[in-house]
Amino acid sequence: MIEIREATSHDIPDMREVAISSYADTFGAFNSPENMEAFFKNAYSIKKLEEELLEPQSRLLLAFEGNTQVGFLRLRECDEVIDLLGNNTIELQRLYVLTSAQGKSVGRLLMETAMAYAQQKKYEWIWLGVWEKNFRAQRFYENWGFEKFSEHTFWMGDDPQVDWLLKRKL
Repeated sequence: MIEIREATSHDIPDMREVAISSYADTFGAFNSPENMEAFFKNAYSIKKLEEELLEPQSRLLLAFEGNTQVGFLRLRECDEVIDLLGNNTIELQRLYVLTSAQGKSVGRLLMETAMAYAQQKKYEWIWLGVWEKNFRAQRFYENWGFEKFSEHTFWMGDDPQVDWLLKRKL
């Protein structure tokens, strides 16, 4: 059975391992080891993840199968899309599931939790960025009613890549 709960600072090391493992499994074949390592060092340092946990107007939720962390999501307010969607938005910044836990409804449960939170807080839009070549994730988000509204550059080390920005009205 999968359980979802709020993250604490004690969860950060395991969450970091989930992030690195799932990210490497998804994107490792498409990026150089140097760019992957640079990204991990910047985005997934313990210090960076602790700062994100404590960031106001953000929420970090973990998925557990028994005592094992198998996925997580991060929601946050940010001003990146104000010009496109207004200021009543929340970003689904990360939704990661270990490869070994895919097919066990972890992503669905995390998304249900994210949607319930966003609706409870009365956001008008939930939005996210997804790599233009991450077709599996695109299908997942499309099934949840997200649609493309823009794109931006995402830097993987020294490699500029395109993220599609997807939105869903709440």
